[in-house]
Amino acid sequence: MEIEVSHDTSFFSDHGEKGGEIMGIQLHKRHCQEFVVEILEAFNDRRLGEEKACELLGFKRAQLYKLRKRWLRCIMRKESFELYTRKESAFHRLPEEVEQWLHQELSFIRHEADVYRGKFNFAVLAEEAQKRFGSSFHRETFRFFALRHGYYHALPEEKKKVYVRFETSGPGCLFQHDSSHHLWVPALGDIQTLILTKDDYSRLFVGAKLIENESSFEHLQVARKTVEEYGRALAYYVDQHSIFYFGEHQGVHVRYRVGLDEAEVQFKRALESLDIGLIYTKKGQAQAKGKVEKAFDYLQRRIPYLCERRKVKIVSEAQEVVDEVVEFYNTEREHQETGEVPLRRFKEALKEGKGKLRPLAPSVDLDLVFSLHYERTVKKNGTFSFRGKGYKLGRFGGERITVCLIPEKKIMALKEGHTGGEFYL
Repeated sequence: MEIEVSHDTSFFSDHGEKGGEIMGIQLHKRHCQEFVVEILEAFNDRRLGEEKACELLGFKRAQLYKLRKRWLRCIMRKESFELYTRKESAFHRLPEEVEQWLHQELSFIRHEADVYRGKFNFAVLAEEAQKRFGSSFHRETFRFFALRHGYYHALPEEKKKVYVRFETSGPGCLFQHDSSHHLWVPALGDIQTLILTKDDYSRLFVGAKLIENESSFEHLQVARKTVEEYGRALAYYVDQHSIFYFGEHQGVHVRYRVGLDEAEVQFKRALESLDIGLIYTKKGQAQAKGKVEKAFDYLQRRIPYLCERRKVKIVSEAQEVVDEVVEFYNTEREHQETGEVPLRRFKEALKEGKGKLRPLAPSVDLDLVFSLHYERTVKKNGTFSFRGKGYKLGRFGGERITVCLIPEKKIMALKEGHTGGEFYL
C-alpha cells in the first residue's frame, strides 16, 4: 500500500490548551529547519523519546508523527525537505530491476537464511544495491519497501532503547538558559541572581552574569554577549518564568494576564528576530533542563565559599569570582558525563564540522534587538510620552511606534523597522 500524500500544512501549528501564544505559531516561524531535522533524526533513531520530541518542537503526538512521515518520504524520494511547502510530488517507485532484486533479497532473508533469517539490515542492503546498480539508496527506502510488501514488521524486540536524555549533535544546536536565586555573596545577607547559559553539546558555559535584581533587560544582555562572542544558536531552552513565557494566571476571583511589557515578549522577540528558536520546559518539570540545573549545583558549592573566603562584599567583585570559577570549569575540569573538558570538546567539534552556530549579519543593530520594546502612540503634534516624560519626533502624528529602551543610556523610536529618532538619557 502506498503512502498517501497530504497537501495540508496545518500540522505546523498547535492550538492546544497550554501555551497557545507559543504553540499557535507555525513551526517554520518558531524554529529553523536545521534544528527541526536534528530533532526528527534523533526521534527516528530512537535517541529521543516521543514526549521529549513533542516538547522540543511544541507539537502534539499526532503532529509529530505526521511531520516525521513527510520527512522520511522526502528522504525516500531523494527530495529536499522543507518546513513550509504545499507542493509534494507523487509517490516515487524504485526502478523495476531494483525492485526485482530487492524482492529476491528480502525473500531470502525472510525464508531461506539460516543464521540471519528474519534479521533485516537495510543499511547493508542499500550498500549492496549501490554496488550492483551504481546509484545510492537510503536504508529507509528499502525499509518502507519491506514494510509495504509484508517482508518486515517492526517487532518490539528489534526497536532500539530510547535514551533518557537527548544528546545534540554539535555546539550551538541548543543553549540551556536559566537563572538561580541563591545567597551567592554571603556577606550581603540577601539573595542574588546568577543568569547562566550553557551549550548543551559541549557543556561549555557561554554566558554567566551575577546580578542583584533579575529583569528582562539583564537576560537580554547575557544573550547579547553570548551572541556577539559565539554566534547564533539554533534554539534556546528555557523554563516558564514570566520573563520567558507569556501566560495566563488565574486567581480566586479573577483571571488576568501578565502585562506584555513584562512578559516573554522581550526575550522571545529578541531571539526570534535573530532566527533563534525558543523551547519551553513543561510546567513542573524543571529537571528537563538537567544539564543546566546540575551546573548551578556545581557553582553553588564553590562561588559562595570563595566569596566568603575572600571577604567579597559587592556584586561586581563577586562577578570576578564567578568568571574565575566558570573559566576553570570551561578550560580545566573534565566533565563527568562526556569525559572531556568543555572548551576542548567545543573546539574539537567545530574542527570536525559539527558546529551549528551561525554568524550575525553585519547589518544587524544589536542595540535595537536587545533593547526593551514598548508600543506607544504618537500625539498629533509629533510627540510621545514614555515613563512620565515627553519626547518630540516631529512626525508620525496619530501613528503607533515602538519605543526601544536601553536603561540609563538611550531610547530609540522605531517605525516599520527604521529608527525615527534617538534620545539619550
